[in-house]
Amino acid sequence: MKIKIKFFIVFLLFILSFIFSILIGTESFSIRAIFNQQILSEIDRTILFKIRLPRVITSFVVGAGLSISGVIFQAILENPLAESYTLGISGGACLGICIGVIFDNFLIIPFCAFIGGILSISIVLFASNFKKFSNPSLILLGVVLNFIFSSLVLFLLSVFKNEKFQQTFVYLLGDLSSTPFPLIKFLSPMILVLSFFSLMFYKTLDILSIGEEKSITLGVEVEKEKRKILFIASLITALCVSLSGIIGFVGLIIPHIVRIIFGNLHKYLLPLSIFVGGTFLILSDTLSRVIIRPLEIPVGVITGFWGGLFFLFLLFKGEKIW
Repeated sequence: MKIKIKFFIVFLLFILSFIFSILIGTESFSIRAIFNQQILSEIDRTILFKIRLPRVITSFVVGAGLSISGVIFQAILENPLAESYTLGISGGACLGICIGVIFDNFLIIPFCAFIGGILSISIVLFASNFKKFSNPSLILLGVVLNFIFSSLVLFLLSVFKNEKFQQTFVYLLGDLSSTPFPLIKFLSPMILVLSFFSLMFYKTLDILSIGEEKSITLGVEVEKEKRKILFIASLITALCVSLSGIIGFVGLIIPHIVRIIFGNLHKYLLPLSIFVGGTFLILSDTLSRVIIRPLEIPVGVITGFWGGLFFLFLLFKGEKIW
């Protein structure tokens, strides 16, 4: 199948999932209702265009951002299991979320999550730059940072009041239901711009993914390029966490799925991951809204479930994941 046809199919699935997700939920609507708003009540219009549409947009933006950052981490670190968790970014963001809850101001929580994620990747980049850590050492450092941040998170949760514990717990699981609209308007364009800006590095990622020694012989300034691209991917991840909390497995499984179906060339892998990741999170969030209606469950529960099943499938099938 030609790549243009594959692109068209992926984009068509994205459009269909976007429309489907807007129509389906605790309250379901017909397609006719979107184009003929006169048949809708004021409450219905509020649900469709002020609650559900921003949520679906957020789902796409976060799914796209996490997916493309996962592609970048895996290519640069030459590790099929590399993602935001691997580098401690999510752990730092978790700690930021808990600190934000202490201030008892919901708008501060995303900002603290962003600072926590940036702090974590700054430590990793510092180690990469001045200590000349190898790629496996950087991953080990990320795991260690996650342990440290997780311990601090557990400490803070143990001293929180019950209502704050519940609020923090839902946010840590990944939740798209309560993101303030001003925050969506402010952060979503930034994530999309950075994600599409990352497409410019497809040639560099192709070279870096074959190994540092070969990259040097091809004239690539490996350390400089790694730091630059890693920072962009980490910034995307931190912004995504600021919007949605900790949504696991998207940055891990989507690059694998796209790579298995479409190949390893980053010229195609990067843009396809944007739309496949966005579509995946849109559908996962829709499922989280309808699976036990009228109750909703955090979308991170859904992505974690599908992610675990996907890797179990690969393991039992004996499939190579890289």
